[in-house]
Amino acid sequence: MFVVKRGSDLLRFALYVLVVASLVWYVVSRFGEWRAAQAPSRGPVLADGPAPVVGPEPEEAEEALVRPDEEVLAEGAEGTDYFAEYRIERERTRGALGDRLREVMVAEGASAEVRQEAAAQYLELGRRAALESQAEALVRARGFTDVIVHLTDGSAQVVVKARSLSQQQVAQIIDTVSRTTGVRATAITVMARDD
Repeated sequence: MFVVKRGSDLLRFALYVLVVASLVWYVVSRFGEWRAAQAPSRGPVLADGPAPVVGPEPEEAEEALVRPDEEVLAEGAEGTDYFAEYRIERERTRGALGDRLREVMVAEGASAEVRQEAAAQYLELGRRAALESQAEALVRARGFTDVIVHLTDGSAQVVVKARSLSQQQVAQIIDTVSRTTGVRATAITVMARDD
């Protein structure tokens, strides 16, 4: 007969979630550095990095939860590379959100439910980052110079570096992004941007 010890199972589960969350955080935090090293240089990029995030007080922990789908496509400044600027801003936003969620996960005054919700959002943040990266790589493999894929709940926005796109190219991009991310083809928007 198999005896289940509830406390030890919960502890194992919590440890598992912590290990997975740490792994996702590590991958997400290093991805921006790797991507910057892979991108061709267009001169120095001056950035102070993300501002330090102050952790929530225990009573504010429940209010600290944010929705990752509230990100919006950043507008590139005139005279700058839209795609590079967007990636920098996306990494800053994700880094700050990840920091905030990690703080909620370890906040002593936060309820178990709030901590679990923060852990779920943290894992979702990493999942979206991985899907966006994979979709971008596959669209670039179709011959496009640069691309940005932005996922929200149930939809995707794709910006491709091109003067214009033919109907066939748009259909190929939509098919690639849909297969990679699981987003319905009718919920994918494709735009051309020549910067």
